[in-house]
Amino acid sequence: MNVNFNLLKNKHSWNSTIHQLNSDVLTRHVLIKGNVDNPDINFTYCEKTCKGDITNADNKLIGNFTISY
Repeated sequence: MNVNFNLLKNKHSWNSTIHQLNSDVLTRHVLIKGNVDNPDINFTYCEKTCKGDITNADNKLIGNFTISY
């Protein structure tokens, strides 16, 4: 599956191919490619829309992602 990441900071976006959708995989991609200062990030995901949000430790939106197959 393909994931399109979009971070609000610097309007940074990229695509990655993943084989398993879980928070550990998503976190690794965001920390490595997203240049996020604080590794304490959370994800929410809607299976119906294939869209998710990325929030920081203060529950503030820092980005989003979409999944395509």
